[in-house]
Amino acid sequence: MEAILTAAELLLREQGFARLTTNRVAARAGVNVALVYRYFAGKEALVGALIERFAGLTHAAVERALTEHAKSPLPVAIRALLEVLVSTPSAPELHRELVEHVDITKRRAHVNALRARLLELFVAFLDRRRSELRVLPDPLASLFVLQHALEAVSHAAAFYRPAGLSLERVLDATTELVLYTLESGRH
Repeated sequence: MEAILTAAELLLREQGFARLTTNRVAARAGVNVALVYRYFAGKEALVGALIERFAGLTHAAVERALTEHAKSPLPVAIRALLEVLVSTPSAPELHRELVEHVDITKRRAHVNALRARLLELFVAFLDRRRSELRVLPDPLASLFVLQHALEAVSHAAAFYRPAGLSLERVLDATTELVLYTLESGRH
């Protein structure tokens, strides 16, 4: 099963969802296509399994970054969080294909559950740093907007960024935006 998922990941990255087939996955994995169908109903199920895999990796990476930077200066911690969001998974082409095919793979509920778990981690991180933060007039709305803005920016930075705009500049601007929203003394 691992060889099949690895083959699907490589092909998705190289050729995209439209060109991905179970026959190509089987050939790349060095297995019979019947074995692919033993574990996966089709290419949507393969890509869905990859979405679940990378959702787990994203959760672990965010948790690790927030733990490692629990006592770092707030700008350093926020930057580390943003770097994880942009770089998981590490291949921009794969990242794009997974994000763009959440609905066709019927993994929207899984992605929403990941969002909720990541928000819990971020809120707990912020609670521990309360003395550094400004009081938000509507914390629920602010966190909702911030969460979805960061998700959109991390996707755009990973795979939609224009050629002349470096990832560093995007991360710098996003870090400033988050700090302006959250940090005491930025207004």
